[in-house]
Amino acid sequence: MLTRCLILIGLIAALLIFSGCGTRETMLSRNWGSSFESAKQSQILNPEAGRNLEPVAGLDGQAAGNSMEKYRQRFKKEK
Repeated sequence: MLTRCLILIGLIAALLIFSGCGTRETMLSRNWGSSFESAKQSQILNPEAGRNLEPVAGLDGQAAGNSMEKYRQRFKKEK
């Protein structure tokens, strides 16, 4: 009687353990990452910007370097 009870408990435990291994597609797995992609796409101002090969109007490298150096100099402490 005791062995039958232990065998039955063992079978039920094995059934419960192995039932967790079965995979079913859920709504979460179907939509995984879709909210991230949706948020990313809604923040892109111009999706075609990478195809535009014209140069950007603005400061040249030397002028930008000079402005950055002047900006950094303002924060140095004088002795």
